[in-house]
Amino acid sequence: MRVIAGEKRGMRLYEPGDERIRPTTDKIKGAIFNTIQMRLDGESIFVDLFGGSGAMGIEALSRGAREAWFFDVDTESIRLIEKNVEKAGFGNRARIGRMSAKAGIDRLAQGGVSCDFVFMDPPYVKGEESIALIEAMANKKILKSEGIIMMEHEKSVIMPLTICNFVKTKEKKYGNTVISYYGEE
Repeated sequence: MRVIAGEKRGMRLYEPGDERIRPTTDKIKGAIFNTIQMRLDGESIFVDLFGGSGAMGIEALSRGAREAWFFDVDTESIRLIEKNVEKAGFGNRARIGRMSAKAGIDRLAQGGVSCDFVFMDPPYVKGEESIALIEAMANKKILKSEGIIMMEHEKSVIMPLTICNFVKTKEKKYGNTVISYYGEE
Protein backbone atom coordinates (compact mmCIF):
# COMPACT_ATOMS: atom_id res chain seq x y z
CA MET A 1 0.00 0.00 0.00
CA ARG A 2 1.56 3.26 -1.15
CA VAL A 3 0.88 6.86 -2.11
CA ILE A 4 0.46 6.88 -5.89
CA ALA A 5 1.06 10.51 -6.87
CA GLY A 6 1.82 14.00 -5.66
CA GLU A 7 4.11 15.30 -2.95
CA LYS A 8 4.50 11.91 -1.20
CA ARG A 9 4.52 9.77 -4.37
CA GLY A 10 5.89 6.28 -3.74
CA MET A 11 5.77 6.51 0.05
CA ARG A 12 4.75 3.22 1.61
CA LEU A 13 2.02 3.38 4.21
CA TYR A 14 1.62 1.20 7.27
CA GLU A 15 -0.74 -1.63 6.43
CA PRO A 16 -3.49 -2.99 8.65
CA GLY A 17 -2.70 -6.12 10.62
CA ASP A 18 -6.42 -6.68 11.03
CA GLU A 19 -8.15 -8.35 8.07
CA ARG A 20 -11.38 -6.50 8.94
CA ILE A 21 -9.71 -3.34 7.56
CA ARG A 22 -9.76 -3.61 3.76
CA PRO A 23 -7.88 -0.75 2.11
CA THR A 24 -8.95 0.29 -1.37
CA THR A 25 -6.52 -1.30 -3.83
CA ASP A 26 -3.89 0.93 -5.45
CA LYS A 27 -5.46 0.24 -8.86
CA ILE A 28 -8.89 1.46 -7.78
CA LYS A 29 -7.44 4.34 -5.74
CA GLY A 30 -5.50 5.48 -8.81
CA ALA A 31 -8.60 5.29 -11.00
CA ILE A 32 -10.66 7.32 -8.51
CA PHE A 33 -8.04 10.05 -8.26
CA ASN A 34 -7.57 10.14 -12.04
CA THR A 35 -11.32 10.83 -12.24
CA ILE A 36 -11.30 13.72 -9.74
CA GLN A 37 -7.77 15.11 -10.23
CA MET A 38 -8.83 18.09 -12.39
CA ARG A 39 -11.09 19.31 -9.56
CA LEU A 40 -8.67 18.57 -6.70
CA ASP A 41 -6.73 21.68 -5.72
CA GLY A 42 -5.23 23.55 -2.78
CA GLU A 43 -8.67 24.60 -1.54
CA SER A 44 -10.23 21.11 -1.66
CA ILE A 45 -11.58 19.37 1.41
CA PHE A 46 -11.62 15.56 1.21
CA VAL A 47 -13.60 13.36 3.61
CA ASP A 48 -13.17 9.62 4.17
CA LEU A 49 -16.19 8.40 6.13
CA PHE A 50 -14.73 4.93 6.78
CA GLY A 51 -11.07 5.88 7.21
CA GLY A 52 -9.60 2.38 7.60
CA SER A 53 -5.88 2.91 6.91
CA GLY A 54 -6.17 6.56 5.90
CA ALA A 55 -4.82 5.82 2.43
CA MET A 56 -7.54 7.68 0.51
CA GLY A 57 -7.29 10.92 2.49
CA ILE A 58 -3.49 10.79 2.47
CA GLU A 59 -3.58 10.37 -1.31
CA ALA A 60 -5.81 13.47 -1.53
CA LEU A 61 -3.41 15.46 0.67
CA SER A 62 -0.41 14.29 -1.35
CA ARG A 63 -2.16 15.50 -4.51
CA GLY A 64 -2.74 18.94 -3.04
CA ALA A 65 -5.99 18.92 -1.04
CA ARG A 66 -6.03 21.58 1.67
CA GLU A 67 -7.53 19.30 4.30
CA ALA A 68 -8.67 15.73 4.83
CA TRP A 69 -11.14 14.45 7.42
CA PHE A 70 -11.00 10.81 8.52
CA PHE A 71 -13.78 9.11 10.48
CA ASP A 72 -13.87 5.54 11.76
CA VAL A 73 -15.42 3.80 14.76
CA ASP A 74 -12.63 1.25 15.12
CA THR A 75 -9.81 2.10 17.54
CA GLU A 76 -7.24 0.12 15.52
CA SER A 77 -8.23 1.99 12.36
CA ILE A 78 -7.84 5.34 14.11
CA ARG A 79 -4.36 4.34 15.36
CA LEU A 80 -3.38 3.27 11.84
CA ILE A 81 -4.69 6.51 10.32
CA GLU A 82 -2.76 8.52 12.92
CA LYS A 83 0.46 6.58 12.20
CA ASN A 84 0.10 7.02 8.44
CA VAL A 85 -0.77 10.73 8.70
CA GLU A 86 2.25 11.25 10.96
CA LYS A 87 4.53 9.29 8.62
CA ALA A 88 3.39 11.46 5.70
CA GLY A 89 3.85 14.65 7.72
CA PHE A 90 0.25 15.78 7.15
CA GLY A 91 -0.76 16.21 10.80
CA ASN A 92 -1.56 19.91 10.39
CA ARG A 93 -3.93 19.20 7.44
CA ALA A 94 -5.66 16.09 8.81
CA ARG A 95 -8.70 15.93 11.08
CA ILE A 96 -9.30 12.52 12.64
CA GLY A 97 -12.40 11.48 14.56
CA ARG A 98 -13.21 8.17 16.24
CA MET A 99 -16.91 8.08 15.47
CA SER A 100 -19.45 6.60 13.10
CA ALA A 101 -19.87 7.92 9.58
CA LYS A 102 -23.21 9.46 10.57
CA ALA A 103 -21.63 11.20 13.57
CA GLY A 104 -18.85 12.40 11.25
CA ILE A 105 -21.44 13.96 8.92
CA ASP A 106 -23.03 15.64 11.95
CA ARG A 107 -19.61 16.94 13.11
CA LEU A 108 -18.92 18.44 9.66
CA ALA A 109 -22.35 20.10 9.59
CA GLN A 110 -21.97 21.50 13.12
CA GLY A 111 -18.57 22.92 12.17
CA GLY A 112 -19.92 24.48 8.98
CA VAL A 113 -17.52 22.43 6.85
CA SER A 114 -18.36 22.23 3.13
CA CYS A 115 -16.65 19.31 1.42
CA ASP A 116 -15.49 18.92 -2.16
CA PHE A 117 -15.12 15.13 -2.04
CA VAL A 118 -16.58 12.43 0.18
CA PHE A 119 -15.30 8.87 -0.14
CA MET A 120 -17.27 5.97 1.34
CA ASP A 121 -16.10 2.36 1.53
CA PRO A 122 -18.44 0.92 4.14
CA PRO A 123 -17.44 -2.42 5.67
CA TYR A 124 -20.90 -3.87 5.05
CA VAL A 125 -22.51 -5.14 1.86
CA LYS A 126 -26.04 -3.74 2.02
CA GLY A 127 -26.78 -0.46 0.25
CA GLU A 128 -29.49 0.81 2.61
CA GLU A 129 -27.01 2.19 5.15
CA SER A 130 -25.05 3.92 2.39
CA ILE A 131 -28.22 5.47 1.00
CA ALA A 132 -29.08 6.74 4.51
CA LEU A 133 -25.62 8.34 4.79
CA ILE A 134 -25.99 10.06 1.41
CA GLU A 135 -29.43 11.28 2.50
CA ALA A 136 -27.84 12.66 5.69
CA MET A 137 -25.25 14.50 3.58
CA ALA A 138 -28.06 16.03 1.51
CA ASN A 139 -30.04 17.04 4.60
CA LYS A 140 -27.01 18.49 6.40
CA LYS A 141 -25.75 20.18 3.21
CA ILE A 142 -22.10 19.27 3.81
CA LEU A 143 -21.20 18.93 0.11
CA LYS A 144 -20.33 21.94 -2.03
CA SER A 145 -22.52 22.42 -5.12
CA GLU A 146 -19.85 20.92 -7.41
CA GLY A 147 -18.89 18.28 -4.83
CA ILE A 148 -18.58 14.57 -5.54
CA ILE A 149 -19.52 11.55 -3.43
CA MET A 150 -17.60 8.39 -4.31
CA MET A 151 -18.86 5.10 -2.96
CA GLU A 152 -17.00 1.80 -3.19
CA HIS A 153 -19.24 -1.27 -3.05
CA GLU A 154 -19.60 -4.81 -4.31
CA LYS A 155 -21.23 -5.26 -7.70
CA SER A 156 -24.07 -7.19 -6.02
CA VAL A 157 -25.14 -3.87 -4.41
CA ILE A 158 -27.22 -1.84 -6.86
CA MET A 159 -27.16 1.85 -5.99
CA PRO A 160 -30.10 4.01 -7.16
CA LEU A 161 -29.76 6.63 -9.89
CA THR A 162 -30.89 9.38 -7.54
CA ILE A 163 -30.73 9.89 -3.78
CA CYS A 164 -32.37 13.12 -2.60
CA ASN A 165 -30.76 15.87 -4.69
CA PHE A 166 -27.80 13.70 -5.74
CA VAL A 167 -27.67 11.89 -9.06
CA LYS A 168 -25.35 9.04 -10.02
CA THR A 169 -23.03 10.61 -12.60
CA LYS A 170 -20.76 7.65 -13.22
CA GLU A 171 -20.31 4.02 -12.27
CA LYS A 172 -17.08 2.14 -12.89
CA LYS A 173 -16.55 -1.60 -12.38
CA TYR A 174 -13.27 -3.24 -11.33
CA GLY A 175 -13.89 -6.98 -11.06
CA ASN A 176 -16.25 -7.49 -8.10
CA THR A 177 -15.84 -3.87 -6.96
CA VAL A 178 -17.85 -0.88 -8.21
CA ILE A 179 -17.27 2.83 -7.65
CA SER A 180 -20.46 4.90 -7.88
CA TYR A 181 -20.06 8.67 -8.24
CA TYR A 182 -22.80 11.07 -7.13
CA GLY A 183 -23.16 14.82 -7.58
CA GLU A 184 -25.92 17.38 -7.18
CA GLU A 185 -28.59 17.52 -9.90
